[in-house]
Amino acid sequence: MRRGNGSLYLTASLWCAAGISAVTGLLLAWAVPAAAPQDRVNAAYAAMGGDKLKTISLKASLEQFDPGESYSLSDPTKPNTGVSDLVQSRDLVHGFAHNEWVRPLADNSAKRTYTEIVTPAAGYAIGNDAANGRLPKRSTKATPPEHTMSGRRLTATLRELERPMIVLEMKQHPDGVSAIVDQSVAGKTYPALQYRGDYGVFIIMFDPATNLPARVRTLDWDGLEGDSVFDAEYSDWRDVDGAKIAFHALYTLNGIKIADLKLSSVTANPALAPAAFNIPQAMLASAAKPAPANVTPFQWIIRRQFLGFYYDSDAMYTDDADSLRLDDIATNVSQTQGGTHNTIFIATNTYLIAVEAPNDDGQAIQSIDMAKKRYPGKPIRYLILTHHHVDHVSGMRTYAAEGATIVVGKGNGDYFRKLLARPETLNRFAPKTAFTPKVIEVDGKWSVNDGGREVDAYAVENPHAAGYVMAYVPDARLGIVSDLYVPGAPVPSNAMVAALVKGVDKWGIKPERFAGGHGSTGPYADVVQAAQK
Repeated sequence: MRRGNGSLYLTASLWCAAGISAVTGLLLAWAVPAAAPQDRVNAAYAAMGGDKLKTISLKASLEQFDPGESYSLSDPTKPNTGVSDLVQSRDLVHGFAHNEWVRPLADNSAKRTYTEIVTPAAGYAIGNDAANGRLPKRSTKATPPEHTMSGRRLTATLRELERPMIVLEMKQHPDGVSAIVDQSVAGKTYPALQYRGDYGVFIIMFDPATNLPARVRTLDWDGLEGDSVFDAEYSDWRDVDGAKIAFHALYTLNGIKIADLKLSSVTANPALAPAAFNIPQAMLASAAKPAPANVTPFQWIIRRQFLGFYYDSDAMYTDDADSLRLDDIATNVSQTQGGTHNTIFIATNTYLIAVEAPNDDGQAIQSIDMAKKRYPGKPIRYLILTHHHVDHVSGMRTYAAEGATIVVGKGNGDYFRKLLARPETLNRFAPKTAFTPKVIEVDGKWSVNDGGREVDAYAVENPHAAGYVMAYVPDARLGIVSDLYVPGAPVPSNAMVAALVKGVDKWGIKPERFAGGHGSTGPYADVVQAAQK
């Protein structure tokens, strides 16, 4: 296994000729060789100072954005997810990293302080690296808690540790370097190379004046954007004891700002104690190895850690060794349970209505399979999405391929039509059946009635997401909601709960219970009581 040099950055820019997907365009580019790729590597290597760096330590701030969690589709960078502080030490010879993080929760109400130790063999986290209740079962009960990384998180972290020092990696492993044609971004043309590393494939674009890497790109799948380009754009190069270091990295996904990293100080070749990279043997013995890159959801892992909402399990949708199940919660109404996110299935006389399509198409496949066994012979006619956030909609393509019409909030229809038509070649769970997207918007109220069972969706004004709808099954007196309230958990007194109660009152419905896209079910009376505090 190669010992990595790398990055913890994230940037991207739309790279796509007219009418040609990023992936197709890249494959065409790879087919046309450029001259003397190793000469280009050697020039960049010399520009960065050659082999001067063996170890490095730095301090940095990382301003973070997640377009998949924006309030409005009109401005995907608001609200942002705060600013993290990082102190990092790296042994570049052996591929070890020690990260000290101070990161905000999604609402910036508190800080998460934790340490990461990353090696090519295992990853290890000490402290509160996730929001409350999201630590995996394998976490110890110590103070602070500690746990090994899942194989997928380890691979994503190792790939990003390759990114900023990718030229050193290319110099050490010329067999991974190949020629491609010059690349154009935002009107600029860059000489470029491909590098196939242990944790993914990179496109490196070089500044023709300085020979330094200007952009380092990967092709990633995103739950909303589909096939995407993820770029780190490097600037503010400074000399640090004869080595050139980029003090600024801007990360974008298809041109949307994801993160902005700024280094405040860098020390070249500090003496680093071996203990800084030590993973206790008891932890190491059971630690996951890096997962294959083709099963690693890079964007999900990177950006859910911004929010503290990443569930660090290789089971993906559940904790280690757990599995999804389908529980009946009312007559002919069932809810997936066992994982971090749920789908609710409502059976009418002749068909099914699903509410929420969380995580990715892999979870959608499992959920639909359970629903078909529970309600045989009933096709899925509609999928109601309460709001546009990536964690509740990324499995929608599988429902669309089943023939479902997607029901979304007012003003969001064109956005979802565009998403459903985007290329999905990098989505390993992508539907095998072609489909024509069918999307309708809820303008106030939407309702269907099949064989006497009515199912409604109502617009709800709230501070969480524009274009939000809640679902309601009148004969079961059951509401369905995501994020405004987590049924089954203690009900907070906050603006989102107040918005839910206001919406219920506005539409004059009479729910006894709510089921959630998170959690389970809970009595509506508890919500009303919390809203009155």
